[in-house]
Amino acid sequence: MKREILINATSRETRVAILEDDQLVELLVDRPDARRMVGDIYLGKVEAVLPGIQAAFIDIGTEKSAFLHASDLVYDEDAAESEDAQENGADDESEDESKRAKAPPIQDAVKRGQQIIVQISKEPISTKGPRVTAQISLAGRFLVYMPDATRVGISRKIGERAVGEPPRR
Repeated sequence: MKREILINATSRETRVAILEDDQLVELLVDRPDARRMVGDIYLGKVEAVLPGIQAAFIDIGTEKSAFLHASDLVYDEDAAESEDAQENGADDESEDESKRAKAPPIQDAVKRGQQIIVQISKEPISTKGPRVTAQISLAGRFLVYMPDATRVGISRKIGERAVGEPPRR
């Protein structure tokens, strides 16, 4: 299989085309004035921890500090699952809620001055800074890599391929 990457860069935009066997597979257009922050990953420093609202403010180098809620932290899911297994009579809906409720208090999970890797999940608006999560995810065409996740999922797009056609490498 012959692969080509074509790049056209101007002051207003950058276009990248990916060709496989002279067929367009992917087209990416990036405009600096319309740059989005969602999905960007930063190494930030905890500026303030607010136990009252179970949140922390993270300095990621933007004008306003980023907002990290306790529910967006990475915590040991195995511990939460083993505690759920000990409880009896929990239905499916309350299971999800109990896992979220068992996340450690924010003051136990992060400390002021601590460095933490975060990913922007919501753009900054008006006077508020961006919302971030510590649950990092990197999306590809058929795969979403989540380094701290304990589960594995498969893209539905893979199942839509023609039978007998091997996956591309």
